[in-house]
Amino acid sequence: MKDRTILNTLTAVGIGGSIFFLLRKKGDLKDWFLIYFIKTLVSTIFDGPVIKQKYLKYPQRYFPKLFDSNIVFLYVIFPLSCVMYNQFTYKMKPLKTFLSVFLFSGPMTLIENWLEKNTNLVRYNKGWNSYITFAVLSFTFVLVKGCIEGIRFLDRKITIQRFKTV
Repeated sequence: MKDRTILNTLTAVGIGGSIFFLLRKKGDLKDWFLIYFIKTLVSTIFDGPVIKQKYLKYPQRYFPKLFDSNIVFLYVIFPLSCVMYNQFTYKMKPLKTFLSVFLFSGPMTLIENWLEKNTNLVRYNKGWNSYITFAVLSFTFVLVKGCIEGIRFLDRKITIQRFKTV
């Protein structure tokens, strides 16, 4: 029962947080939704093989017959945290942006480690550990930040080209 309560609480917090953080005025709303969806795609790509190879297991999850992963983490919490990271680092210099990733991946790793030890929501297998989780979380935050910065760069370049042709 404790596991289901934690899962339900994370779901409620995630959905409530999604509404709040996606609709904040800081930055461009399109960017936040784009980051959310890019992070979902990246998470799905990384999580699928990890679960198929049985490095991670989510014994307690919603829709266990349909999904091997924890959809709350994969499609709500993780993408939302990436939106928050991008909002936090919106106007930061690259070095500060890179170092700030640890403010997000560190606590998430600690929470997942606690969940792994104290609940049946996540299980590490085959040599998976918190260090790997930390590295993967950090890498994906930086990867998505790089993607959105690349998209912003291309958007500015295309906008400038349109002005020159008008």
